[in-house]
Amino acid sequence: MSSISWILEETTLPKLGFLGQGNHGYISLVRTPDGLLMAKKTSYRKYSENLEKESRILNHFNSIHFNIVRPTSPIVYDETMPLNVKVSSVYMELAPHGSLLDMIAKAGEILPEKVAGYCILQVLEGLRDLHRDGYVHCDLKAENILIFPSYTHGELCDLKLADFSLAKEPNGPNPVEPLFEGEPEYLAPEAVGPRGMISSAVDIWSLGVMVMQMLGAIITEGDRRTYFTGRLSPMVKDFLRRCIVHNPVARATAEELMSHPFVRQSIGVPPLEMLPVPSCLSNGGVQGRFF
Repeated sequence: MSSISWILEETTLPKLGFLGQGNHGYISLVRTPDGLLMAKKTSYRKYSENLEKESRILNHFNSIHFNIVRPTSPIVYDETMPLNVKVSSVYMELAPHGSLLDMIAKAGEILPEKVAGYCILQVLEGLRDLHRDGYVHCDLKAENILIFPSYTHGELCDLKLADFSLAKEPNGPNPVEPLFEGEPEYLAPEAVGPRGMISSAVDIWSLGVMVMQMLGAIITEGDRRTYFTGRLSPMVKDFLRRCIVHNPVARATAEELMSHPFVRQSIGVPPLEMLPVPSCLSNGGVQGRFF
């Protein structure tokens, strides 16, 4: 989409609403002159390297065949805001149904097990593709999983991975920024500290924590065993024990987990009323087409 005309007049795009807060920046809703609605992620210029990395990753996986958010422009933009504040921005497809965190909140903080399995299978598909190509997300949590309408027959929604500003690229250095700042429960034990080890196993630990959040479970340690409290089926507990393993080498891979009964049980497509809608879209005042 590098040839579309709005690229040259990027700063004129009207901001129609606030979509959320990201690492070192915020996400706003914008619209092009021809009516295309997009998400604009903006950060202070000093964090532009993170946005450059995110843009590289989004463009690497820019296809409808990946469970990864697609860019709507291939470049990072620099602009100067009022009071001479210098910022950088990237543009992405807009998620009309918000995030997985929004879905959990709308469901009363606990999702039905089959719905959780349906969602996690799509997250695993995204992780499989990332890990196959040598990337590690490094910031996997419910607010970074976005929900889109599905164009696949029989499916209601597609879930896609987002926010790659802390990601590790193939053969690249470990992320410099502290991982999971303020949310240490998502961080695998081997990744803690300045000499932390970052591998694809980090994402699998985070995935397990996210499943517990979706199902209202709590992890406890004792007698050299891990216990999960909450109304969990044996099948879910087995899935979690493959993710929440202190030895990263012993953790299951995304590809292995894709065949687990928890995500392969009778598909529980989320009912339409369970899908959230960002507040800036819910009142019907914003009109436009989606990417």
